[in-house]
Amino acid sequence: MLRALALVILAVVGVLAALTAYGALSNLWADYQDSTTWTYLSIGLPLLALAVFCGWAGVRIYRDR
Repeated sequence: MLRALALVILAVVGVLAALTAYGALSNLWADYQDSTTWTYLSIGLPLLALAVFCGWAGVRIYRDR
């Protein structure tokens, strides 16, 4: 029961982090940028790392069942 709850929480956090990271990183290839490239990278890359970690942890929990 706790593993299933952990999987759901990791999935929700991972998807939200991935969507937020995509939103920040998509400004890198936009025609108009109102901030520097470093701003988008400093917001998007940690969130992308969080999404990857949540996916990795979810797979580990699922496979250890």
